Amino acid sequence: MLKKNFETVRLMSNENPFGPSPRALEAINKYSKNIHCYPNWKPQVLKEKLANKNHVSPTNIAVSAGSYELINLITRFLVGEDEEIITFDNTFMAYSYSAKRNGRKCITAKMSNPDCNLNDLIPLCGNTTRAIFFANPNNPTGTIITHDSLLKLLETIPNDVLVISDEAYFEYVTDGSYPDSIQLQKEFSNLIILRTFSKIYGMAGIRIGYGIATDNIVEKLEKFRLLRSINSLAEKAAEAALDDIDYLNRSADHNDHERDYLRKELTKLGFTVIPSQANFLYLPFNDNDHKNKVVKTLADNGLLVCDLAIFGHDKSLRISIGKSDTNQRIIDCLSQGT
Repeated sequence: MLKKNFETVRLMSNENPFGPSPRALEAINKYSKNIHCYPNWKPQVLKEKLANKNHVSPTNIAVSAGSYELINLITRFLVGEDEEIITFDNTFMAYSYSAKRNGRKCITAKMSNPDCNLNDLIPLCGNTTRAIFFANPNNPTGTIITHDSLLKLLETIPNDVLVISDEAYFEYVTDGSYPDSIQLQKEFSNLIILRTFSKIYGMAGIRIGYGIATDNIVEKLEKFRLLRSINSLAEKAAEAALDDIDYLNRSADHNDHERDYLRKELTKLGFTVIPSQANFLYLPFNDNDHKNKVVKTLADNGLLVCDLAIFGHDKSLRISIGKSDTNQRIIDCLSQGT
């Protein structure tokens, strides 16, 4: 039986259920007394730590107020008014949204299944194509693009077309076919890698992310970035979080175990669950009535999941991986019948 006095849990936005790294919190507390001071012009220490972690030069690192800031900067300043971007129809909505708000044309490739097939993008590339955006793992389906697939795309398309690999969830990936995008970026100057502290690092609320690209692309992105858009607490928290390897490993191990558990148990209950490499599960339904009933049943029991209709995708929902007791609550709740 489910407890009547339950805690409401957010399982909508793919947040780390353990919160931020303890070291990040210590850094925030330590530097909070200095918030009357402006942040640095450039977060140089953070750039150097990120460069060391990713085996690149600091000149290859662009730090931003969340990776969405970089998506917007790329769309606005690296794509011309008469140029276009290409993406998929069932992926992170920020790509098409950024194109729309900046007056850029966006062409979307229709996905016939939960996978982002890069081969479907190649025929869409034309003389006015300037950038290709995709999430890897994909949000909301949790599927990945493989190393070989990304390599083929980079070898096939013109080298003046930017390829933006949004790797917000890459720390959760366990599939060995996932791209070595850092190495590919060293070979292909048009590849831009986006990463974030919002997911596994548990720092979504203070908005900090980064990109890895060639020196000249980073220079352009930093030139156009809003002055001092990176607040000092986010900068110091990110610096500290990078050193908390134990926290990162615990978060990844927990997600791996609980993701597998939740998928297996939901499958036993008769749900279609797409195997995921991220910190969420994607459930497609045959009809909206069934999906709506599941969303309501969970919400009535304090479990708030993401109805993907809000992003224009009917007949599907996304469930973030929570703590063990939360995931058990999901199964107990849905075992009552939906």
